[in-house]
Amino acid sequence: MNHPKHLGRLSAAGVVLMVGMVACGSTSSTSSKSTATATAASSHIGGSVTVWAEWTSTEEQDFLAAVTPFENETGITVNYSGKGSNMDTALNAAVAGGAPPDVALVPDPGELNTLAGEGKIQPLASILGSLTSNYSSAWNTLASHAGALYGVWFKGANKNTIWYNPAEFATAGLTSTPTTWEQLMTDAGQLQAAGVTPFSLCSDIGWPIADLWQNVYLKTAGASSYDQLAAHTIPWTDPSVTTAFTTLAQMVGQPSYLIGGTAGALSQTYPECVDKVFPKAGTTPQAAMVIEGDFVVSEITANSSTYTPVSSPSGATCTADPSKTPCYGFFDFPAPAADSANSSAVQGAGDVAMLLNKTPQAEALIKYLAGPEGAEIWAHAGGFASPNSKVPFSSYPDPVSEADAKALVNASAFVFSLDDLQGSWENDLWSDMKNFVGNPSASNITAIEATMQSQATAALGH
Repeated sequence: MNHPKHLGRLSAAGVVLMVGMVACGSTSSTSSKSTATATAASSHIGGSVTVWAEWTSTEEQDFLAAVTPFENETGITVNYSGKGSNMDTALNAAVAGGAPPDVALVPDPGELNTLAGEGKIQPLASILGSLTSNYSSAWNTLASHAGALYGVWFKGANKNTIWYNPAEFATAGLTSTPTTWEQLMTDAGQLQAAGVTPFSLCSDIGWPIADLWQNVYLKTAGASSYDQLAAHTIPWTDPSVTTAFTTLAQMVGQPSYLIGGTAGALSQTYPECVDKVFPKAGTTPQAAMVIEGDFVVSEITANSSTYTPVSSPSGATCTADPSKTPCYGFFDFPAPAADSANSSAVQGAGDVAMLLNKTPQAEALIKYLAGPEGAEIWAHAGGFASPNSKVPFSSYPDPVSEADAKALVNASAFVFSLDDLQGSWENDLWSDMKNFVGNPSASNITAIEATMQSQATAALGH
């Protein structure tokens, strides 16, 4: 299983986050396997291709199942090696040693930019042809270096999600999910008044709070400013940064809204924060919502096989008892009403496929990964979302995972997790976010911003 944050590390500081506007479009509900076969694997080639990625365990098996049709159609054997969290280190060592895999999938655009800049991976536009249109301009831009396409985003991760327990919403009389930040705060007050703690936060490491703050910044400042802040072309003392901190202070500045209060939020680990909302059998929920990416589903369903995904908080058949009929669902992280233009912008992550050795077998696999067939297979298995617009939404096994994938495909803009693009000062950024949770006062926000500006300048050189 991947690290829950889907972390990747930059090989060089100061890589610019590239954000493109999405050309929205509908996804076909019909199978496109015959098209994928014709375009990505049009002939029997034979031979083998080596592939490295993070995926191990269940994810490894799901990936191997996804490429089985490719092997059958082309006669190419896929020799896969799962490197876990050591992926970037292993790949850099193999590249330096002159023996890289033919195809590698890495969990961030920083590694792609570094390798492309060193001439270690192959440009893909001429190889993929019309398959590039399967992805929005936002995703293709994130897979590009110096204006040339070098990658295919096979797997996506959506962090624009707030996961809620419908039974806890029902206890407070909530029958719908909030669509604005203001409504989220109002609903939190209604939950608290009903004796239900609204939020379960994880802050012990720092990255879950960074993810939370980055969602707030994206929804208040927009994708363009997010891009500039990630690249440090605007300072951490910018008014847009202050707006994000003061907005989030409406939540973390209310200790009664947080399980365990401020001290509890600062000590709670991941995935403990998930378990407090979606507990194992024998316990009951202690909070109504947890704010993190779509990877929390694996923790929810591991806690009890009886958890059922639902698309609304009706609570009619959902119980708080995880041994009976518990449910889970999510809603999109809401923007303030005044910033509604940013409501469908998405922060996330993913795995991008790169071509290191230009062989017929490797080129055929890259084409296959850019098509819908493999992603459709993994989508059906669950625990997977694809930014490929040609993957039928009907491939997803339930309405929750389908809605998750739709958010990736139809986002007005997609931005990569900002903290993962900060290079050597990422851990300092996490510590700064914890400092904020401990004291979200206006004076401390000013001090934190000055500290972050100094840290960013020292680390990034500008």
